[in-house]
Order: sequence, then C-alpha cells, then structure tokens
Amino acid sequence: MLLLASPVFVLGFVSWAGMAIALGLTGLTYVAAVRWMSPLDSARPATRTMASSESLESVYLQSDDPIEQSGFHGGRERWVAERSPIIEAIHRAGDFLDVGCANGLLAADVVDWAADRGFELTPHGIDLGPRLTELARERMPEYARNFRVADAWSWHPDRQWTFVYSLLDLSPEELVCEWIGRLFSWVEPGGRLIVGSYGSKSRGEPPVDVASVFAHCGLEVTGSSFGGEGSITRFAWANKE
Repeated sequence: MLLLASPVFVLGFVSWAGMAIALGLTGLTYVAAVRWMSPLDSARPATRTMASSESLESVYLQSDDPIEQSGFHGGRERWVAERSPIIEAIHRAGDFLDVGCANGLLAADVVDWAADRGFELTPHGIDLGPRLTELARERMPEYARNFRVADAWSWHPDRQWTFVYSLLDLSPEELVCEWIGRLFSWVEPGGRLIVGSYGSKSRGEPPVDVASVFAHCGLEVTGSSFGGEGSITRFAWANKE
C-alpha cells in the first residue's frame, strides 16, 4: 500500500538542484533530467525547472549513436553494465512501460534481457519528444502503436501495466512522493513499479538510494539492485497488490 507522505525530501539534499549536482546533472544532462517538467501551475516547482523538449531532442539527436540518443555517452559496454540490473526486477511476462523512453533503446534492451530469462515483455513508452518517440517506433515497428508523445504530469492513461519504469530525478524535490504515487497508479494489480537513479562516473558522484525514497514516501520496497563500476546506478521496485 502506498501512503503518500509530505513531499519533503530527507536524504540530505538542500534542494532538487542540489540533487541534480549530486547526480552530475549539470548542463545538458540536467536539461534531460527535467524534460518531464511542465508548466502545471505557477505555485508548483516544476515551473522553476521547465525545459524545452525541442532543445532536449536537438541535443540527443546531434548523434547517430542510439546510446547517445538516449542521453548516455559511455558506450555499449558501460550502458549494459549500468542499465541491465533493472532486469532483476522483471520476474514474469507482461507489459513494460518506460516513462521517458527517449528513442526506445532501453525498452528494447529490457525486452531482450527479459527474453534471455524466459519472460516475454511487450514494450510501451511515452516521451515529450516527438522525434525521439518516432525513433522508438522505428526501433520496434511491431510495437509502434505502443509509443506515444505524452507529458507524464498531465497524462491520464486508460489502462495499467505489469511493469512501470521511470527515473526518480524526473520530478522536482517537492513533488517526489506525488511523482512516485503517480507512477504507482499506472501499475496493474499484481504488477511492479521500478524506479532508477543514475550517478556520474566521470565526476565520481553516486546515485540516489531509491529504496530510501520509496520508504520515505510510504511505499514498501520489494527489492533493489545496482550496476556499473562503483554501483553508479541504483534501482528499486515495489509490488502492487
């Protein structure tokens, strides 16, 4: 059961900007981190971190490398080492929704990694960037209709998914529990919410302990994993009864 706590982050960061710095989310990478922020209301912190999805797309699409189009610049070997631990959360077949899917590379990889374990996943994804979303459709043409342009903060899907995945830092500090609650509402009964946090190897900066954030927001942690040199990525998941 999820009990939404007051959205005040308690992991030692003075502000979400401080969180961004701690994660190495500076410059263009920080733009990527806030790509989901929409002008919800002048009183909400999202307006202070609003970024242009068009600018983000232009940055991502400067490269023809699918990994760099996903906002990662460490090459395939590091990508797999740092992203593949998400598969520890996949324990059965079902639908997989990637919230902030970019060009669909991670969703495609998760489908492959799950297949290696004997689980068949159907990929889905949403992103603010129409050109990135189109790349996701081209990457998996048989599932093209499952990828759409949408703003996660205002989107009201008419269905739920077995697995819902997104990043912790796609929400401002003040709304972190609301963000997790929103994602959790899209998980079908018997399904699982998975949330990740990516640190910065180049700056030696760690990811956020997602499991602690879950606990702070009143969500019971089912499991967690980490990946990359120095545990530079962290994942946590919670079941929905």
